[in-house]
Amino acid sequence: MTICVTGGAGFIGQPLVNALEKSGQSVRILTRHINNVATKEGMTTYFKSDLSQSALNLKEFLSGANVLYHCAGEIKNETKMHALHVEGTQHLLDAVQEHIRTTQQAFHWVQLSSVGAYGPPLHRARQQRTVTEDNTTHPVGTYEVTKTQSDELVMRLAATEPLFSYSILRPSIVIADNMPNGSVRALASMMRKGLFFYIGSRSSIANYVHLNDVIDALLLCGTDSRARGQIFNLSNDCLWTDIVNLVRNNASKLSSGFCVPELPLRCVVAMTPKFVKSPLSMDRIDALVRHTSYPTNKLKQVLGFEPKVDIPTAINKMV
Repeated sequence: MTICVTGGAGFIGQPLVNALEKSGQSVRILTRHINNVATKEGMTTYFKSDLSQSALNLKEFLSGANVLYHCAGEIKNETKMHALHVEGTQHLLDAVQEHIRTTQQAFHWVQLSSVGAYGPPLHRARQQRTVTEDNTTHPVGTYEVTKTQSDELVMRLAATEPLFSYSILRPSIVIADNMPNGSVRALASMMRKGLFFYIGSRSSIANYVHLNDVIDALLLCGTDSRARGQIFNLSNDCLWTDIVNLVRNNASKLSSGFCVPELPLRCVVAMTPKFVKSPLSMDRIDALVRHTSYPTNKLKQVLGFEPKVDIPTAINKMV
């Protein structure tokens, strides 16, 4: 079987391709990050193309395939996000629809999304809330808004094309040893040095999931018929105290940490000049005081899937 993957050279896409190859699948990758078009390496064929460009010929890329993993994403340059996430998704959907009309065969699309689709708490960062797949979407920020619009385009095609199905996976912050974002590693390093402190309370929740669990869930979404037409949240939530205690104990530091009031700290951060480099920002404070949880009950009930990688242990190993 041939499987198509967009963003196959990325942080999540690359290990997904490796897992597909190990299972005996022939993989086609659509990526902007190669020099040659349609080059082949082992069981993987690479197609150089930019989904944000309208003049695309994806016929060869989709030929003989009936499953596609859409993992392409722009995480840094906001000016490119709409073109890739929204226009690019529409270009790809148009090609898939034409492919279905030509072959008259069913086609399944697995969409890598984000819990960012649900947005932050409406009132304050430390608002107690539980977010499930039944929650309405309220994305905030260019990345979150455009990724959610991409999800909506996929669901819209499924409503009109009977041979097209989808599964949407929405993970929280994905962590791994080779993650490009160094913020988690920096935070854990502070814990090891005994420099970490709690903000507001010690009951805040860390919303992380390990890359291995994301890959396993994506594979299930692509192979299990029960996943069709479904949206799944994926997070392995834990208390920040669980992470801090493990990391600091393994570094021979005292496991208890002091707690500073949230409001005065926000005032200090707000008054700090922009040219002063500070480990704290409003976004980081939001993350450290959050009381939001993303249960994976639906994944367990529908697919029998639960995250396996313990988050405190994984973060401790990353340092």
